[in-house]
Amino acid sequence: MKKILFAFLLLLLPVISFAHVGYVVDQKSFDEAKGTDFQFLASAMEDPLNVQLILITILGVLVVYYLGHKNFFIKKVLDHIKKYASSYEDLVPWILRLSLGIALIGASSANMLVSPLLETNATIAIVELILGFLMLFGAFIEVTALITVLLFIVGIFAEPYLFGNLEFFGAALALMLIGNPRPGFDHIVGIKMVVSEKLRKLYVPILRISIGLALTFLAVYEKILNPHASELVVAKYNLTSAIAVSPEMWVFSVGVIELVVGLFLLIGFKTRLTSAIAFAVLVVTFFYFKEDIFSHVTLFGSLSVLFITGGGIWSIDKYLEKRNIANI
Repeated sequence: MKKILFAFLLLLLPVISFAHVGYVVDQKSFDEAKGTDFQFLASAMEDPLNVQLILITILGVLVVYYLGHKNFFIKKVLDHIKKYASSYEDLVPWILRLSLGIALIGASSANMLVSPLLETNATIAIVELILGFLMLFGAFIEVTALITVLLFIVGIFAEPYLFGNLEFFGAALALMLIGNPRPGFDHIVGIKMVVSEKLRKLYVPILRISIGLALTFLAVYEKILNPHASELVVAKYNLTSAIAVSPEMWVFSVGVIELVVGLFLLIGFKTRLTSAIAFAVLVVTFFYFKEDIFSHVTLFGSLSVLFITGGGIWSIDKYLEKRNIANI
C-alpha cells in the first residue's frame, strides 16, 4: 500500500516541478550548473524502490487507460465532453488573441522580448505594447500576428533558449491562418482576411506541434542535457521535502513525464486529455513558483484551444476518429 501511495505521489512530481528552469534560476547559477551528467540521471535507477515506483505507476496508468475505454459510463462522459468542447471552436480566435495580447503587454511592461529570458530595449517594448493592445482590440489581426511572429524569430536568434517558448510562435502563426476576425475591430469595420481558406485547417497542427516541440526541447535541454540546472530548482524550493525522493529521481521523473507529454502532443495522441493534464500542471506550477503571468499565458491559451479542437489533421487522434475508435 505504501508503494502504491508513493507511485501516486510520483505522478504529482511534474505538478510541482513542470517549470521553465530559466524562469526560477538566475543566469549565473544556471550557467555554472550546465553540462551533461548521465550518471547522475542513471543513479535514480540504482534504488530498487524507485524502479518499483516507476513500474507501479506505469501499470496504474495502463489500468486507468483500459478502464476508460471499456467502462460504458466513462465513455459516455468522455463523449459528452468532446461534444461540448468541439462546440466552442468559434471562440478559438478570441482565446488566442487574449493570450497573445496579455503576453505581449506583460513582456512590454517588464522590458522583456516575449519571455522573461530575454531583456529588450524601450523601442521593442513599445512595439510589443502596441501589438498587445491591437490583439485585444482585434485590429489588423493578420498584420499584427505577422509582426508578432517576426518578433519571436528575432528573439530566438538572440537567445536560442527561447525555443522553449515556441508555443508563442505557434499561437501567433495559428491566429494568422484561422481567418476569423470575430469578435473585434476587423469584423466590425469589415476588414477582409487575406489568408486562403485552404490554410485554415493547418492552425491546429501548428499549435499542437509547437507546444510539443517546446516541451520536448525543455525536457531534453533542461533535464537530460543539463540535469544539475534542474537540480537547482529541486534544492531552491526544497522539493524533496514535498515528496521524499532523491533529487536525481525528481529530475529524471519530471524529464520523462515532460518528454512524454511533449511527444503525445507532437503525434496528436489523446490531445484533449494531454492538454487538460498539462493545463492543470501549469496552474499549480504558476502558483507554486510565483512566476510572471505573461511567461505562460500563451501556453494556457494554446492548451485551451487544443482541448476544444482535439488533435486536428496529421494526428493519431484523427486516425482513430476515422476508424471510429473511442478517443478524447
